[in-house]
Amino acid sequence: MSAVGIIAEFNPLHTGHKRLIDYAHTLGETVICVISGNFVQRGDVAIISKQQRAKFALLSGVDIVAEMPVLWSMSTTQNFALAGVWQLYNLGCDKIVFGSECGDIDALKSAADVLCSDGFFERAVEKAKSGVTFAVAREQTAAEMGVDFTLLRNANDNLGIEYITAGKKLNLPIEFHCLKRVGAMHDSDEITDGFVSSSYIREELKKANIGYTERFMPREIRGIIQDEHIADISRLENAILCSLRTKTADDFKNLPDISEGLHNKIYFSARVATSLSELCNMIKTKRYTMARIRRLVLSAFLGFDSQFFMTTPPYVRVLGFSEQGLNHLKSPQGIIPVITRTAQIKELDANAIRIFETECRATDIYNLSLRHPLECGTEQKMKLLKTEELL
Repeated sequence: MSAVGIIAEFNPLHTGHKRLIDYAHTLGETVICVISGNFVQRGDVAIISKQQRAKFALLSGVDIVAEMPVLWSMSTTQNFALAGVWQLYNLGCDKIVFGSECGDIDALKSAADVLCSDGFFERAVEKAKSGVTFAVAREQTAAEMGVDFTLLRNANDNLGIEYITAGKKLNLPIEFHCLKRVGAMHDSDEITDGFVSSSYIREELKKANIGYTERFMPREIRGIIQDEHIADISRLENAILCSLRTKTADDFKNLPDISEGLHNKIYFSARVATSLSELCNMIKTKRYTMARIRRLVLSAFLGFDSQFFMTTPPYVRVLGFSEQGLNHLKSPQGIIPVITRTAQIKELDANAIRIFETECRATDIYNLSLRHPLECGTEQKMKLLKTEELL
């Protein structure tokens, strides 16, 4: 059976995502999605929990929803892509589809070829020593080697290139497809042709404008979001500042994606800053994006280190499936275990157990960011979702 994969945050799921899901159904029999955990790439809490987002995905036509462990979902674009592509392959996907500003898969594949070429990374690192961010150094190096730099500047194009690059690095037999994005662009605050960005919806949900935002969501999930589902990192602000103030400079040395000397700046900034935004602005320089700074701050708070950075997850945890998805799961899949019950994780190796324990701890903390906080232990008690039971 042909299976088509999607890697997404669905933070939250909107009509643009539904368009991608529907397109995926034209490419294969089973649509499988790997979604981010409760903390996301921009260094923030997910506006809605992963279990609720998995439910929305199933109701919107996805056949299998799996989670990307938080150690990868709140990480660099490269690490995020590596995990997502690896997990989809191990769920039996032979195709991966993603949204794209340019809509030209050949151009994106050509860009990925350049990024994977010998010496590219070293050239970009050398250029970054001039004081620009690595992202800018990467753009400049790619442009010198014949790549249209706008492909790396467009959020979805850039992510798509990283998916293709991850497939090459892992030597996986996956076919990549893209769907041209329509309507509002990434992080836009405008309404274009009836489409809006996820960031626009998040801001409205934080204001409790649930009814208004639902017009930009698939009709299948309208009326489901409740006030208690909405998370906001501001509810964790003092806890984050408190935690960082108790740490030594050495405690920041082994954070994922940390650069030499940055640990000292985080340490001294944490002892002065009185708000999360002030802290991040104090740490921020031209060399580091705000998303990277926020990830580092949250990684320190959540107790993440670099042990699993730029590796692949040792298991795939399924959050839910349709009848079609269940039939797909019954056939042999990839290399790593596919987990449907948390009890199965206890049978895995020490690394897998540590990753799951980190997931549980992160969810316990995430639960305090909800409008109506939840107790500890919800990760272990999370029920497997079945589409037929949701309808």
